[in-house]
Amino acid sequence: MVTQERVAEAGRGSAGHRQGHESREAILEATLAIASERGYDGTTMALVTERTGLLNSSIYWHFGSKDKLLAATLQYSYEKWRSVAPTWRDRPEPEGVAARVAQRFEDASRALSETPQFWSLGLMLALRAWVKEPEALDIFRSVRSDTAQQLSHWWADLLDARAVERDPGLPLRLGQFWVVMMDGVFLQQRGTSAADSKRLLDRLIGGFTHYLVNSGIADGS
Repeated sequence: MVTQERVAEAGRGSAGHRQGHESREAILEATLAIASERGYDGTTMALVTERTGLLNSSIYWHFGSKDKLLAATLQYSYEKWRSVAPTWRDRPEPEGVAARVAQRFEDASRALSETPQFWSLGLMLALRAWVKEPEALDIFRSVRSDTAQQLSHWWADLLDARAVERDPGLPLRLGQFWVVMMDGVFLQQRGTSAADSKRLLDRLIGGFTHYLVNSGIADGS
């Protein structure tokens, strides 16, 4: 699970006063915007300095290197995404497998649409070949693993108890599969109209629910 210790490791932490905290957040916001526009290679300390108006030495003081700055930026974008992502939100759910799966899918899709930077940066890093992998990629992998683990608890509650008893690893595999499906939903959102994305999401929900019920691993009621 991504902890506060991981946040501290991603950067050197904020100064112990308000101005230092505001400077750090301004650096992260600027880096997030630049990385979304230009990618990893196009994100430079010089551009961050220009965008924030801060001294280059101030950016290095907060983060130490470009790699640590990008890692802290990915962590920062993750926290923003998590604030709207449904995985960590406890709230009443509708009755029935189809309705619960539909609501969870729609909420996850909305979160990717509202705060896409984390997923975008992470996939951008994951798709590249690295001689030495950046620290940010390790954070992205850790978050994906944590997300699948969190989702596995939701799946364990949704599935037929007999199916979980027969195959205890099923909830986690479904959690991992869900994360992979979110990759596809994210890319679909970036490449097509909202109406096309909605139609695809409806088909995905319908097909997935049909599989769950007809394979006997979830109650169709």
